Amino acid sequence: MNIQYEIAKIVTKNQISDEEINKELALLSKEEWDEQCALLDKIMKEHVENCKNKPADEVMLQDLINIGAANNVSKTTMWIAYLKWMDIEYSIKYDVK
Repeated sequence: MNIQYEIAKIVTKNQISDEEINKELALLSKEEWDEQCALLDKIMKEHVENCKNKPADEVMLQDLINIGAANNVSKTTMWIAYLKWMDIEYSIKYDVK
């Protein structure tokens, strides 16, 4: 059991299998994931900042669904890829050790 996967499943309200998540993560190269995660980051920040009549978590979930669908992956896999990307992106950006 991968605890990160379990948390992502709870957050995204999805019961995808760990095996399916692994298959979906393998669909894109690191460069493709980096590009899609950077796009998701930009879109989510814009949407959350501008959401007036919807809770931020609903807006973020819809962005995960939309970007995931565009890449033929689930919202859960998209969330996992995004969190991994953020961890690397922000540790490099802010030189966190």
